[in-house]
Amino acid sequence: MTTSAEVLERYKKVMFPAVAPYHADNPLVVDHAKDQYIWDVEGKRYLDFCGGILTVSVGHCNDEVTERTIEQLRTAQHTSTIYINELMVRLAEKVAELTPGRLQKCFFTSSGTEANETAVLAAR
Repeated sequence: MTTSAEVLERYKKVMFPAVAPYHADNPLVVDHAKDQYIWDVEGKRYLDFCGGILTVSVGHCNDEVTERTIEQLRTAQHTSTIYINELMVRLAEKVAELTPGRLQKCFFTSSGTEANETAVLAAR
């Protein structure tokens, strides 16, 4: 079994120093996660209270989201926005249905930076 200390030692050798995990002196080394829990490599379970950075609001490894993701990955993994696909259009239609007023157009991005830059351009 690999320990947290061993993974941290390896991490420090290969990761750029500006990339720092939470609690850098004693970081959580995640082995797996399910719903609201995370387990470290030593098998200790934690209740995950983190509501930000790349987390899914439905919990870790949510069965429905996981199955739908696998289903999509078997169809097409990534096409960016350079190609049209029905799921993209269906999601945009749903967003347009739920948003008020003239907010009827979608712009899908893969990062907050792209979203922010587009919002600034749209506002101008």
